[in-house]
Amino acid sequence: MERLRRDCYAISISDDETRATIRSAWQRHGALLEPHGAVGWAGLQRYLAAPGAPSDPLAVCIETAHPAKFPEEIQSLLGIEPELPASLAEIEAKPESYGHLTTDYAAFRRMLQERFLRA
Repeated sequence: MERLRRDCYAISISDDETRATIRSAWQRHGALLEPHGAVGWAGLQRYLAAPGAPSDPLAVCIETAHPAKFPEEIQSLLGIEPELPASLAEIEAKPESYGHLTTDYAAFRRMLQERFLRA
């Protein structure tokens, strides 16, 4: 557990902080974040400000969705309508596809191996 604490940094980001991060990233950097990416960005910012954080880190923050998936939220926070990319055109009309998985780690591991370790 001590090694995990040393190697990983985990925090909780509130909805209010998520919204503030979306506003701040847009105002300071012209970066349009969606809520999930804003959580990652806020977590990274907090990590970089934490005691013991690297002084000159190389960091990557990845968005998990496109801001156009959250048009009402972006509109209310920034007053802009995020442009829908071609890859999301008519997404609402497409059929949803998902699987079911138990909470058993071995089942999760098998699913990952079957999907991503194809020969």
